[in-house]
Amino acid sequence: MIVLTAIMSTNGTLQLFDESWALTQGGPAYHTMSMSHYLYEISFQKNPNFGYASAISYVILILVAVLALIQMKVGDKRD
Repeated sequence: MIVLTAIMSTNGTLQLFDESWALTQGGPAYHTMSMSHYLYEISFQKNPNFGYASAISYVILILVAVLALIQMKVGDKRD
């Protein structure tokens, strides 16, 4: 149960965007910036670099997929 909870919270943290953007927009010195927020900044603010942003989005996709697979393997214990 602890492993499942840890995987779910890590997966949720990777997809976090709304809270950090609404409250601090990355915070002082980027301390509250998540991966999704960094992706948004690289894509649409400052100097847009769509190739780098696309690579970051693929990394996020792979991390979320791997964590989801681990979650399904750990959570599906049929006795």
